[in-house]
Amino acid sequence: MIEATPNISAAGSGFVEEEFTAELRKQRQWKLRAVCAIQSAEQILREWDISTDETIYSGAMEWILGIFPHEIAGQFEIWMLLIHPDDRAAYRKEIERVLSEGGPFQAEYRARKKNGHYTVLLERGYFVASTEDSGVALCSVITDVSELREMEARLVRSHRAEAFSKLTGGVAHDFNNMLSVVIGYSQILMDEMPEASELTGFVKEIEKAAHRASSLTNQLLSFSNPPAIRRGSVNIGELLNNVVKMLNRLLGEQIELVIEIATKLPLVQGDRDQIEQAFINLAVAAREAMPHGGKLQIKGGVEDVQLARIISEKTLPSGEYARISLKFMPKSGRSVTRTLEKNRNIATASAVIGENYGRLQILQDSEGLSCLNIFLSAVQTEPSKPESEAQPKTMAPATILLVEDDSAIRNFARTVLQRLGHRVIEADDGQTALSYFEDSNSFAPDLVFTDMVMPQMGGLQLAHKIEKKRPGTSFLLTSGYPDQQELAKEHEPDYEFLRKPYAVGDLISKVGSLLQGRSAQQ
Repeated sequence: MIEATPNISAAGSGFVEEEFTAELRKQRQWKLRAVCAIQSAEQILREWDISTDETIYSGAMEWILGIFPHEIAGQFEIWMLLIHPDDRAAYRKEIERVLSEGGPFQAEYRARKKNGHYTVLLERGYFVASTEDSGVALCSVITDVSELREMEARLVRSHRAEAFSKLTGGVAHDFNNMLSVVIGYSQILMDEMPEASELTGFVKEIEKAAHRASSLTNQLLSFSNPPAIRRGSVNIGELLNNVVKMLNRLLGEQIELVIEIATKLPLVQGDRDQIEQAFINLAVAAREAMPHGGKLQIKGGVEDVQLARIISEKTLPSGEYARISLKFMPKSGRSVTRTLEKNRNIATASAVIGENYGRLQILQDSEGLSCLNIFLSAVQTEPSKPESEAQPKTMAPATILLVEDDSAIRNFARTVLQRLGHRVIEADDGQTALSYFEDSNSFAPDLVFTDMVMPQMGGLQLAHKIEKKRPGTSFLLTSGYPDQQELAKEHEPDYEFLRKPYAVGDLISKVGSLLQGRSAQQ
């Protein structure tokens, strides 16, 4: 009997085929995992076979560009058409470089999405040399970095704004020093001159102009740092009349400004500088709402609110209010209410008015025109006399250490204090002032009047060092920077603060109250 001989060749072939199939299945599984990882990472994987000019895309193509991979599969030039025309040359140059030199490459460019908008892509790839099984290929991973670049741009803008803020604060500080000198000497001249003199009227105008310049400085500062709130009685009619020129400049030539103010508007409660800033924001909003021109009408009157009402989701209590109405009349004749409701300047003005016991309301009148109503709480009692009148100009002589790095304002403050009979010892910086205490154990001034922002040693640091050497010393701090008052209150609530630019009466009042308090303690 003849036995059959097994077919070794067929068995071996089957084994190799099974092994090949298993390896192929394994490779496919790894590729699938890689594609899933790329998809999860919100990236695009591209494989470009240079020999056949065939490209294969996978990953988050649809999420990033709104395009399915099969829609642009094929020649590499199809991808080039998606790249922004201004970026194509640099991208093509980088591709040609890596094809000739090999190795890794990186390119950042703008690519057009399916909706026509552009996004920023970062592509990192590697040149793969040809093998027996495959040709030359370029594999790359593409990431959408548009949000990252926008965040970086916002950060750069933020740093620029911060630098501009510091520059603005420094300029405003120096300008406030100069205004203190102008206002102070103007008041001294008016005290010495006959009231009926024509020259007295000229000096009064100089003082008024300096006060208006001070208001502008505070408005400039409000863009960099929120100023400390100084609430008091504000003549809203006078305020509006004073800012007319500025509002006209902000509105431009295409928008006509009409102001009608009642003759007897009540004084309102609030911070004058903040209320002025609110109207500046409203003027900017009007220009943005009426880009093609029109008319802005501002009317001022009195309204007695009998019952509390809700305005902008906040309660407006009953009482007497100064009501300022703004009517927007664009050339198009269309309502701009929706534009105003979304305007950031309106939101800012509303917040400022809210901080000053008021409310801002957006509505439409019977003619369909957009209007704003501003309610500012009227002062219920007669305003108190200015501090310059409330405090006597004569008081017991005292020794005052005056520390100020600006020579002009130091000379002015010395003049005022010496006219009151005080002995004034001067120092142009904190280190010099501290040396007086270190050189003599008996040196003990009744009051230290110091600027807060000075080179080498600031006023707050100086006060701390002096207090350790001479406990019980009285301090009066001053600065033109709005945040310095809050800083002083936060660290030393017992210290008094006088904001620049200060008037003669303000200085006399502060010094007088501190010296009287010291005398009472002794």
